[in-house]
Amino acid sequence: IKEEVQALFARWLRMQNFCILMGAGASYYVTKTLNAGLLDCACKLLKGRRSEETLTELLKLTTDATLPSKNIERFLSQLLGLSTLFDSDALPLNKISPPITFPKRDNETDRELLNGLLLDLERAIAVTCNVDLPPSALSAGTSEVVTPHENFLSKLMARDPQDGRAKVFTTNYDTLLEQAMDRLGILYSDGFTGTVGRRFNLASYDLDYYYPGEVGEGRVRRYHKVVQLYKLHGSITWRRTPEPHPLNPFGIRYEPGALVKPSQVLLKRDGKDENHLDRVFGAGEGLGILPTSAKFGQTLAMPFAQMFRSFGQALQQPQTVLFVLGYGGSDDHVNQVIHDALVNPGFTCVIVGPVPSEWAKRLCSADYCGRVYCVAGPWGEFEVLAEYLMPDLEALKTEIAVARTLRELRSVGRDYGSPLPDPVPGAEDA
Repeated sequence: IKEEVQALFARWLRMQNFCILMGAGASYYVTKTLNAGLLDCACKLLKGRRSEETLTELLKLTTDATLPSKNIERFLSQLLGLSTLFDSDALPLNKISPPITFPKRDNETDRELLNGLLLDLERAIAVTCNVDLPPSALSAGTSEVVTPHENFLSKLMARDPQDGRAKVFTTNYDTLLEQAMDRLGILYSDGFTGTVGRRFNLASYDLDYYYPGEVGEGRVRRYHKVVQLYKLHGSITWRRTPEPHPLNPFGIRYEPGALVKPSQVLLKRDGKDENHLDRVFGAGEGLGILPTSAKFGQTLAMPFAQMFRSFGQALQQPQTVLFVLGYGGSDDHVNQVIHDALVNPGFTCVIVGPVPSEWAKRLCSADYCGRVYCVAGPWGEFEVLAEYLMPDLEALKTEIAVARTLRELRSVGRDYGSPLPDPVPGAEDA
């Protein structure tokens, strides 16, 4: 069965247009948290801050203290709605009374407290997603193993260089993909150009890499270790700036400095706890797109609109396969792009995850053309997929060539009327 599944994956990897959609499940072996636990991890970093007191007051309004953690998107959406409601002077129905009053200090307002909580949660989410790829045989450590990200990407790079570039779309904020590609020496286009002052330039996705061939050939060769990386919701290295300017028309800048680690936020000095969450990013800045109900509208603004347009265009190409790894279908705007691609007769969707989500079940049950596959159970784990199910295409090509040679030799022997003799017992030892 494993060989048959590997043969299926090998066939998909040979398709001209290869796309990948990665969700939080693909990073779980490092982060140890999914969206359901992201809020709990973030709240631990609010210790000792004014925002922690605001959050404590808010949690008194729920019958189950675990509900916000189970659905961080709805919780943050409610916070945004409350923040707007407290700014009643700017609303047409300005006589609506806010449902809660926070204990004040000095001249604080309820809206300032809510906005402070939202900013600190955004900072804490960025810090929580700031994880390092484990040591491997490719890093400076003593480990002899290869991480799943490195394993997956190295096998992905074994595709035929004449095929289209692999396109990786991800909703994750972490930089595990970038770290793995750096170790493997893979060039990737992430939308930014420049070195010292990197700026977002969508034209970078249209660039390609070639190098000169031998001196006498007079032609160039295509460099095959290249990936196009689309971070659909932004990254921990991105910063949403308050005001765009001519050198940054999209209001997105790249932060080259090292982001604060969780252990660097909560420190002790002279026996007292100190919280350094302010070091993550300042007021007015933030991640690309926060997990709220407003994210669909935010994806209509540049540069996210162009990345989603590229996502849709990639899935409409002939001979297209999309690997959905660790994504549970919680983003309707992402799901819609995949649903629209089903009208493409050359589109194949492969959903990989230990436990199929309700979205994955609906997609499979509604497939009457045999173009939606689901790999679940132990084989649905990203680590198993990368190590056992993804074939090494170079090795596979060699095996195919050996088998073809043996078949031709046997056919030649039959054509000459003297079939090849059976092996003599013990000849191998001799």
